[in-house]
Formats: sequence, structure tokens, C-alpha cells
Amino acid sequence: MESRERVLKTVNLEEPDRVPIDIGGPVASITKIAYDNLTDHLGMKMPESVVWDTMQQLIYIDERILKDFCVDTRHIQLNPPRKDEIKQISEGCFVNEFGVTLRKVGYFFEIVGNPLSEAVNSEDIENHSWPKPHEGRTRGLGEKARKLYEGGYAVVADAFTGGIFEVPQWLRGFRQFYYDLVGNPEISNALMDKMLEIHKGFWDAYLDEVGDYVQIVCLGDDYGMQDRMLISPKMFRERIKPRVKELYSFIKRKAKVKIFHHSCGSIRPIIGDLAEMGVDILNPVQPRAKDMVSEEIKKEHGDKLCFHGGVDIQHVLPKGSPREVEEEVKKRIKAFAPSGGYIAAPAHNIQPDVPPQNILALYKAVHKYGKYSLNLETHT
Repeated sequence: MESRERVLKTVNLEEPDRVPIDIGGPVASITKIAYDNLTDHLGMKMPESVVWDTMQQLIYIDERILKDFCVDTRHIQLNPPRKDEIKQISEGCFVNEFGVTLRKVGYFFEIVGNPLSEAVNSEDIENHSWPKPHEGRTRGLGEKARKLYEGGYAVVADAFTGGIFEVPQWLRGFRQFYYDLVGNPEISNALMDKMLEIHKGFWDAYLDEVGDYVQIVCLGDDYGMQDRMLISPKMFRERIKPRVKELYSFIKRKAKVKIFHHSCGSIRPIIGDLAEMGVDILNPVQPRAKDMVSEEIKKEHGDKLCFHGGVDIQHVLPKGSPREVEEEVKKRIKAFAPSGGYIAAPAHNIQPDVPPQNILALYKAVHKYGKYSLNLETHT
């Protein structure tokens, strides 16, 4: 079965020949150190790995590895922001296209400056220097998408930044934005409305370029932490859901695509809402977050959603043995894969502390246990 057909059958909640595999996007990929360790372990002579996501230290994955792992998807990485949108302060510190200051802390880049922390009204929001990602980030990507499509892959168009709820926290500061949600709705509404406007402009231009060749669009907006939601389900439904639903409806009117939505953490109370908003694929179904029990989520929402990820990156991948990784993959396949609706991937990016043996064990296990000729509900 061709990769694209395999993925689309899965997303349509039908059983393909095997569980499809994804790696390479902004939320289920591999960090530079882990990747370099993997290629060294495999004895592959590789050019210097190139980072395309500075904040998360994600790299372009060599096509040889994608083929060896039998990856069914191919992600389209965007053109970089314009040079005049980025300000380099030092080797380990820069200001991004939104005006957010990031500094390297350990391995990753963390937010250390919020450009709208002093805003007092919606006029201050409107007068901020906003990026224009539709003016160049997508230019020329249609040809790349066409070649991937002709290669038989499921082609994924990735978003250019975080979501309608997430980015305002970077701009305003986390503590201040959560206060704004309750105490200053003028500011919080203006920020989220501006993000909706920017995202719609971006996807309008992006899908004009790639819409004929793309099957999935990948977006992210975190609503949960380890043991609870970041906001109440009531506030989510009143303030966030309508805006995100408007964006997803806009995207689906532009192109015949499936919506992939990433949200970390304990979000079980709103999974049904996500399906109502137009989400087709839910990532990462974080297995160690509170109440995110794979079998129960599949039972409750498996008739509406395809699940993506689920393989524990908090403990098993970095600290377990290859055998424990195999057991973890088998557990997620048994929970999510019956009747279709599961794309195998790590539950977020593979971090620097994951040994290469465990990365290999993950993908070998998918092939070992992910065939639909097996009884996926009962095999051991």
C-alpha cells in the first residue's frame, strides 16, 4: 500500500495494511544531539546536520533515514523569516519575528523578553510590529510539495508558529496573559484576534501554494500541563474554542485537508471539543499526563479522532531499555490502532538524552507489532 493511501485510510478511521509512521514535523521530530548520536551509531557519513527550528533545535532529517524507518509522511519546512524580522543580539540570544527575545539556556532557547508586557489597551496591540509570514515564508514551496506528492507520501504542511492561545503568552508574558484572560479582556481578546488574523493570512497564502498536494496541516496550541488544564474547560469553550474553530473552518474551506492539532498535557475534558472544532488528528496524547489513559481516550473518542504519538518521551525513551521501548510501542498500538485511527510517533520531539538504540527500537517495534494482519487488540 502506498504511504499516502495508508495515512489517509488511517485518518479516515479505516484499517490500512499497517500502522503508519510519522517523524519530521515541529512536534514529533528529533533534536540535533539525538540525531547526531543516531547517525554516528549507524555509521552513516553525513554532512553537518542543519537546524531549521532554533527554539527546539530540530534538524532536517536525511532522506536515507526516513526511508530506512519507512516513514509515510513528508513535512514541508517553511522558508525562514525575512532577515529584517530577526535581530541577533549575540550568539546565544536573538529577537524573533514577533519581537520576543529568546536566549539559549542549556540546550534550548527560552523566552526571556515579552514585547507587549507593558501594553495597556487594544491600540497598543494593533500598533505592535507584527510579522507578515504570508509575504515570503511560503513562496516557492508548491514545487516541493508537488514532488513529495508524486513520491506517494502523505504531505504535511506545518504551521509557522504556535497557536492563537499560545503566542499571546509569549508576547505578554505568561503570568500577565493569564491575568488578562480574567481581568483585562480587552487586551486578551485583541491579542487572540490578531493571532487569528495573522494565521488566516498565512494559511491563505500557504494553501494557495501547496493546497493541491497537501493532505494534512499541522498546527499546535497547548492547553494542558502535566496534571491539569492551563485554563478551565469553561473558559476554553468561551474564549479559545470559537477562534480556533474559525481558523480550522477557514483552512478546510481553502483546501481538502485534515487538521492535525498538537496540545501537550492533561486535556481530556476538552478532547470532544477539539473534534467539534474540526480536528481530525490529535497529538500527542501524552501518556504520563493526568487522566490521559490511552485505552479510555480511544474508547471515548476513537469514532471521531485519529490519534498520533503516544510513545512516552518523559521516561521510557530516555531512560528505558530497548526492550522497554518495544513494550511501550506495543502498548500504544494495542490501545490506539484497532479499527484504524493511529499514526505511530513519539509523544513530542525526541530529546538529546534519548540513546540511539532506543530510537531504533521504537521504529522496529512499530513494524513488528503494527501489521493489521495481526489481531492488534490481543497480540502479545
